[in-house]
Amino acid sequence: MEEKDLMAEKGDLPENGGRKKRVLVALITLAVIVVLAVVCALLLREFVFDSFLVDGRSMLPTLDGGETGVPDDGDKLILDTVKTPDRGDIVVFYYDWGDALTATPHYLVKRVIAVAGDTVEIRFGDLYLNGVLQEEDYILERMDSLSDRLTVTVPEGCYFVMGDNRNDSTDSRIIGCVPKENLVGTCFLILTRGGSLRLP
Repeated sequence: MEEKDLMAEKGDLPENGGRKKRVLVALITLAVIVVLAVVCALLLREFVFDSFLVDGRSMLPTLDGGETGVPDDGDKLILDTVKTPDRGDIVVFYYDWGDALTATPHYLVKRVIAVAGDTVEIRFGDLYLNGVLQEEDYILERMDSLSDRLTVTVPEGCYFVMGDNRNDSTDSRIIGCVPKENLVGTCFLILTRGGSLRLP
């Protein structure tokens, strides 16, 4: 073997070694990115996002609670647990049914109608917010007369909420205003029963 051939073969070694080193660095970088992505996703799930399965008719036609008695059959809500809700937002909160000794938390999903300082009035089936008649194209049907002559000014740190199915909803007309600390989260994405995604 000639000397120049031997030198050429020796010269190949650093290039092969360099290629292996680059591949190793790329694999380590990819592994670190994957681990960071998983950790970030877990942190977001734990501290920022939550989910809620709709059950019941109180938010028809906006949300489908599925068939009565069939578990896990309704729309699924993806919730932002840190957002401060605005008027019109769909929220999930808990409410304690019963007295102080027997109270058990139940989770409800409703729409925010009014925030602290707002005045809600219901007259002849119409909703007024701060004296202005509200056009609500999302409700199932006109409110019946059971809610008439209601006037509420929302206290600080609370929300007035109602279901979109006004005549079949346990909401602030019955349970009063919802304290901020009872909120679970604000819906920002809906996974429908049919498997499609849509905004609330």
